[in-house]
Amino acid sequence: MSETVITSQTPERLHIRYRLSSGVAVVDVRGEIDVSTCGLLRDRLLLALTDQDRRSLVVNLAGVDFIDSTGLGVLVAVWHRAQASPGILALAAPSPQARAVFATTGLTKVFPLYDTEAQAVQACLAPPGGQPR
Repeated sequence: MSETVITSQTPERLHIRYRLSSGVAVVDVRGEIDVSTCGLLRDRLLLALTDQDRRSLVVNLAGVDFIDSTGLGVLVAVWHRAQASPGILALAAPSPQARAVFATTGLTKVFPLYDTEAQAVQACLAPPGGQPR
C-alpha cells in the first residue's frame, strides 16, 4: 500500500508506504504530518495494524520533515489501539525534528523510539512479556 497526499499549497506533502519486514507491519512516512495530512496517516496506520490481525506496528519516521500536535494525537490514538490488542507501536529512526518534538512533549516516556528500523522490528518480534507480533 502506497499513497501520496497532494494539496494545492504544497505538492507531495505526505508519502506513506506499507510493507512487511520479518512479518512485522512497517509503515514508512515521509513529508509533513499536520492537520491536513493526519487523517490519511491515521487511516493507513490503523489499516496496517489491523491487516491480517497484526498486533504490532513499526512507523518509520526517518523522512518526516514536520509533525504537529495533530500528528502526535494520531500516533497516541494508534498506540492506544495497539496496546489494547495487546501489541506494540514502535517508532523507528525519527528525524531530528520529529525526535525533538517527542522529547519536548515528553512522549519519549510513552513511545518506544528506536534509532533504526531493524531495532524496532526486533522489539516487535520479541517484546517484553512475550506477546506475539
